[in-house]
Amino acid sequence: MAVQDETVSFSLEVNVEKAYEEIRKLQTVLYRTLSLMSRLGMPEDVEKGIALAQRLIATINALRLAIIALQTASGPIGWALALVGLAGAGASYVDTIEMGMRTH
Repeated sequence: MAVQDETVSFSLEVNVEKAYEEIRKLQTVLYRTLSLMSRLGMPEDVEKGIALAQRLIATINALRLAIIALQTASGPIGWALALVGLAGAGASYVDTIEMGMRTH
């Protein structure tokens, strides 16, 4: 009995626009909720936690925007914009980590 080798290939296209839209909505709800909590006069530890969470949200958003810029980069200006975005997101991440260390 002979064994046949066959190659199967397929193409997968994923539309993530709906997911991005939902993530942006969730981010907005979370950020605004934290902002409202901050205005309620929470204890200092909670305030620090809220500030850290808001900073982390901003950092994740900066990374998301940098990745989008990287995906759509074309030409030297596009690549420069993408690289500056990634560097900014990295710097924001380092600041967020340092802020977290200071709160503990």
